[in-house]
Amino acid sequence: MDRAGISAVKVTLIYATFAVLWILFSDMTVELLLDNAQLRALAQTYKGLMFVSITALLLLMLVLRGNRLLEKANDMDSLTGLHSLSMFVRTLNITIKKLKSNERFILCYLDVDDFKSINETLGFERADAFLQDLAHDINEMTLPGSLVSRLHADQFASFVKLSDAVDMDSHVRSVQRLYTHRAKQHNIETTCCIGVAIYPADGISARELMVSATEALNVAKKQKNAIQYHDKTLTEKAMQRRQMVLDLRLAIDDDSLTVVYQPKYDLKTLTVNGVEVLIRWNHPVKGAIPPDVFIPLAEDNGLTGAISKFVVGKVSQELGRSGILGTQIKHVAVNVSATEFNNADEMYELTRFIQQHENLNSFIRIEITETATLTDMKKSVEIISNLQSNGITFSIDDFGTGYTSLAMLKDLTVDEIKIDRSFVSEVEHDDRSRTIVNAIIAMAQSFDINIVAEGVETANQLKILQTMGCQQVQGYYLGHPMPVEDLINHLSLNIN
Repeated sequence: MDRAGISAVKVTLIYATFAVLWILFSDMTVELLLDNAQLRALAQTYKGLMFVSITALLLLMLVLRGNRLLEKANDMDSLTGLHSLSMFVRTLNITIKKLKSNERFILCYLDVDDFKSINETLGFERADAFLQDLAHDINEMTLPGSLVSRLHADQFASFVKLSDAVDMDSHVRSVQRLYTHRAKQHNIETTCCIGVAIYPADGISARELMVSATEALNVAKKQKNAIQYHDKTLTEKAMQRRQMVLDLRLAIDDDSLTVVYQPKYDLKTLTVNGVEVLIRWNHPVKGAIPPDVFIPLAEDNGLTGAISKFVVGKVSQELGRSGILGTQIKHVAVNVSATEFNNADEMYELTRFIQQHENLNSFIRIEITETATLTDMKKSVEIISNLQSNGITFSIDDFGTGYTSLAMLKDLTVDEIKIDRSFVSEVEHDDRSRTIVNAIIAMAQSFDINIVAEGVETANQLKILQTMGCQQVQGYYLGHPMPVEDLINHLSLNIN
């Protein structure tokens, strides 16, 4: 029975119950209270009028309540709990009327590529579960005052205000990254298309914006796994970005990325005893692409796991045949992105991959930024504890730049912390920086945590750090990132 039928049955039952009770008890009351036949007849008349009045009022209340419930049901998508299409349009119109002339919003349409095949492959229950989780994620990532809706079976919409915290490009990329992450969790090989319209450039009413977003989405759907702006200039930038992602995938598959090694010096022996591995990409057309450009691309498109495996494989190959691993090089630090670190499944995969490289397994040190771990402290503790049980040591990079550095020393059982270069660069001339560095070193030593100062660029900085009792240092003064051949030659040198 549908919702309308159930509602009708409820109203009928309530009315019938009330009518039966009224007839039984009202007749008994009249019989008990009135002996006179004329008074009984008059009472029956008034009783009938009261019954009609009360039942009319009761029916009115039931109908009004039913209408409110029906309106509420129509305003909400039954599967995801998001706004329905009709509610989204109404709310969008109201929101736009309240906007100030200098406010800018974006309307994003997200459409699942080949959703029909997902339904056929997984079945409706698993496909619906994926849509529910996706809807929850999109709703959670939007700021207060934003609107989120499920427009059709596999299509979602969000209307988000642009501000310093949420700019257009980062929001759209976050939505795409969120989709990729959720699809991985459900073991679904799928992509999505996103169409974007900007208020007020692409429309000043709900209808105009929705038409612009639909036009952009239709263009994106022809390409699949694409972001399309209604504004042609923005679309061109998105296309360039998409091409770079394709090139990055190809570079990973073709083994055309490279790694370099920055030496880490032991300040007691004045010799190299470890390295930090850094990845490099020399694009065949664009030349050298900086890591701060292609790593965010990898994060947004689910490529960080593949890059980490590439790095581990390449390091195992190069350092394994060099003969320096385990003799002069005691630790090999590999950087892991925030996105990868906060994904327990990806970290588990990386751990298994490292264990497959027995020559490297006992020397690997995973390096993560302080801000990466602070996304979820409880989760960070679990991930680090689990991976340490597999023999992998951990280093916190950029220590001191986050907001809860002291809490991290208490909660996270890390093996090493690296003092951020912003403090190291000031130890010569700034008393506050010198005091902070000294305090970090003292705390790390009390917790039996190895301490590394990064960004050392002068002999005086090195001398000060040595006096403070810092255990390891790295920086351009001691050695730039270099290929493995240059590293082997560099090992014959010491700080002096």
